[in-house]
Amino acid sequence: MSKKYLKGLFILLLLIGFTLPALAQYEVDLSGNIPLYGQEDCCWCGAASGQMIMDGYPDPVNRLYHEQEDIWDAIQVNNIDAKWCTDPEGLRQTLIDMNPPPSPGNWYVFTNPNRNEALFDILHWMNMNDYPVATLINRGGHWVVIVGYETDIEPVGGSNPVLQEITKYDPEPHNVGSVITKSAAVWYATDWVGPVQYAGTWHSQYVAVIEPPVIKGAVKVKMVRRIGKEIIPPEEAIKYAKNWIDELELSKKPQYTILEERGVSNLQPMLVREEIKPGLEKEKEVPYYYIVPFGFEHEIGDYGIGLARICVIINAYTGRFEEIGAFGKPVRYILKEEVIDIIASYLALKREEVEKLKPTLMFQPSDITHIRLYPFWRIMVADRVLYVDQMGKVYKVITPSVPGD
Repeated sequence: MSKKYLKGLFILLLLIGFTLPALAQYEVDLSGNIPLYGQEDCCWCGAASGQMIMDGYPDPVNRLYHEQEDIWDAIQVNNIDAKWCTDPEGLRQTLIDMNPPPSPGNWYVFTNPNRNEALFDILHWMNMNDYPVATLINRGGHWVVIVGYETDIEPVGGSNPVLQEITKYDPEPHNVGSVITKSAAVWYATDWVGPVQYAGTWHSQYVAVIEPPVIKGAVKVKMVRRIGKEIIPPEEAIKYAKNWIDELELSKKPQYTILEERGVSNLQPMLVREEIKPGLEKEKEVPYYYIVPFGFEHEIGDYGIGLARICVIINAYTGRFEEIGAFGKPVRYILKEEVIDIIASYLALKREEVEKLKPTLMFQPSDITHIRLYPFWRIMVADRVLYVDQMGKVYKVITPSVPGD
């Protein structure tokens, strides 16, 4: 575990004419203890999260590796709501059954309708006990494991720390996994934009599987405006991404040190339309962001396309840093031209009948994807809309996630 105070407050002057909030004074990083596992099935995010937690206990003698399928089977026995892939009680009881923490520790399902208070309890518990925390994101649609954070002060009883950033292990992409560090404002605007939306025991609650602290407190998050009038060009997106890597010392973080290695360069930026709230139609209401991938120059995938190791996400209007993520293994993003070929084959059309179509990248938390690093393509053909994920699978509709998917 790495836990440290950062002495003093530093203000960074940004190139776009505003200042960044003070850098964190307090940091908790548990990622060095915890292995990253990708979910092996579309419904196994809870099983993969449990696998990471049980194999990442603070003391190595207490760490146990279990096959993801075995964890999934146990969760199905322990679930109390049949609608869920993994419900909170199913995950909690499975952790106790398969690897109980040393006495007097235990696992509990902690819920709170107030996200500031819920997040404070997560941060305080991680700080005091050095265990990662499983939490539901995307309104209850997906499980992830929080492994680190930065705040301005230590989250102790009665305090109101300002969250700067949060780091999670995400079981997606399938069989790959990713470690993602988000700014606090983007965490609230995306992963924790709202509480569990599914009817039942946990409706309207923020949920975590932790040992609840007995003290009280609340986290503060400084929100930022994420929409604008004009999108910056791709070449500026690259400059912003590289500047943020330097200014925020992102390559110094253990998860992203590849950025300092020889032969690493950026790939082509990708502009993504974000629709966290379904049904948005007015362009001015929809955030856009750029994914700027980085990879080794010698790592080339199919069709001569470079493989991505790490991606920096910046706001497409302002250039503001939003998040950085690293994949469990190199991934290849499919190109617009490939999407056209896929759709032509899917509809049994000649390529010339669809080659003038204009696919666009978009992100919406759903059964297709849960992470902004891995968006999907939207393409309109005549009077119908189709979607293509990064593996080339075609979807007729955007299906909401099964809870705990």
